[in-house]
Amino acid sequence: MFFILIPCVAATIVATSLIFNVLVGWLRALEKAPSTTAQTVPYTIPFIKSTFSFVFNGPDFYRRASNFCQGQWPVRVDLLNDEVYLVQGQKNILSVFSNPGLTVTRAYGIVLKYCFGMDQQAVDVYVSDTSGSRHRPISSSTTPHNSRVSYHTHENLTQGLLGSGLDSTTQRFEAALYAALDKAVPSISDWKFEPDLTQFFEEHLGTALLQALCGPLLVEESPNLVRKLWQYDKLIMALAKRLPSWLIPGSYQLRDELLAMIMRWHKLATELSTAHPERKPSDQSQADPYWGSAMMRERNKMLLTIDGQDRRSVASTDLGFIWASITNVVPSTMTLSTHIFHDSTLARELRSRLQECIRPDTDGVQCNMEKLAKEPLLLSMYAETLRFGVQIHVPRCSPHQPLNLADKIIPANKLLLINTALAHTDEEVWNTRDGQYPLNTFWAQRFLVDPADPRSGPLKPSRFAKQLRTAHPDSSREEFSVQGLEGIWIPYGGGQHACPGRLLAKRVMLLTSAMLVTMFDVELLAPESALQFQSSRFGFGVRKPVAQVPFRIRRRC
Repeated sequence: MFFILIPCVAATIVATSLIFNVLVGWLRALEKAPSTTAQTVPYTIPFIKSTFSFVFNGPDFYRRASNFCQGQWPVRVDLLNDEVYLVQGQKNILSVFSNPGLTVTRAYGIVLKYCFGMDQQAVDVYVSDTSGSRHRPISSSTTPHNSRVSYHTHENLTQGLLGSGLDSTTQRFEAALYAALDKAVPSISDWKFEPDLTQFFEEHLGTALLQALCGPLLVEESPNLVRKLWQYDKLIMALAKRLPSWLIPGSYQLRDELLAMIMRWHKLATELSTAHPERKPSDQSQADPYWGSAMMRERNKMLLTIDGQDRRSVASTDLGFIWASITNVVPSTMTLSTHIFHDSTLARELRSRLQECIRPDTDGVQCNMEKLAKEPLLLSMYAETLRFGVQIHVPRCSPHQPLNLADKIIPANKLLLINTALAHTDEEVWNTRDGQYPLNTFWAQRFLVDPADPRSGPLKPSRFAKQLRTAHPDSSREEFSVQGLEGIWIPYGGGQHACPGRLLAKRVMLLTSAMLVTMFDVELLAPESALQFQSSRFGFGVRKPVAQVPFRIRRRC
């Protein structure tokens, strides 16, 4: 009986201690703090603080933080050896996005180290770059020009993905995708069974996008790269949680394999470019036969000239770029297509609307991107896909001085995070049509404004619908709108550090879904339960189906 009593007493002591710590935590949080001090999210274990719940159960932690602060953002989250600040609310988010004194390189350095294998010496350059990404450095920054990795990277990506390189990259993607789909689904009228929609998109769309960005040489030299990239994507959250290599050896081994593939590509592309200088395109917007694009070629040269960088660290940076470019837009496009083909009425309506945007021709299909980007229903579904699925943390840091936000002071050099999932499910601002279309569900028409219906549109009540009726009293046409959603609909972040690939991502999603609905009949064969979406990558990616989605597909043209 004595041996039974000991664990009972021990359990009672532990339980009492935990209850006491919980009460102390809540009392501390409820104490009247100085007016400029952000509230701290309560925790139960003093030493561990909020670390486990924040890292391992993000969705629940954010819900608790939101309930705790009751809209009084920002809030402080105490972790094992640091603290971060959570920021939500349209006014606060817009204030963060418009602040020219904030940087992202500290967060990027952490991700490059733990997720993409960059060594500490190279990471230190990112962490210590306090100059920002604008041409003129942030005042008070002493970062040398040759260490301004944020500025040089931002300029390269802006030119390649938003500037002269955008149209040519889109054209390469369109050609690669059509070739992949044409090969995957023969030109016959019979149905073809596929076991999983996710796998179909990962293989065909993922490869087409990789070729458009990096050229065929990388895929030819490493034909398993795309498959291994998706394997790696399933393991990356364990790396992000900083689990050691002895606990997850397979994740570290797979990361090293991907880095080796990229380093071989860099080496071969450099050698071929040197041996055949005549093949270098004269126009910066044209495809590069070895690097894929001028952006990737110049990016490699630029990164190798940054202080503290070497071939291994540049490979880590490119692995991060490839992962971010492919593993978010591909599942987002698949989610969009899933909702199109899940509703046969919606698929038929889109097919009818897209007749003037995408047509078959002798060389495949002819896409009019300008018309495609003006089709209201497709645009609404695109925007709703990102609202519904994107669940990332948008990081910022004020490296030189404290940040005043909503009358609260965030200390200098502390990481602050904006979560898109909370912004995209804010019941106070989003239109659910009186609960008919909850924010945890997909509503294809959420971003359509009907001038005859004041209850339409993404916001409640729809201010834009009233403006539209006033400006166009005779109009009966629904219009796509994101007006008034600044700081609310934020799938690409915002401000100076908004995702530079946002226009390419949009084109990929529109082109792919339009091409599929025009060229193919698709029938989803999964039960309704398989069409639910999970949040296993909360804070780090997009939602994906909880199970395999078998389907059958056949050519229409």
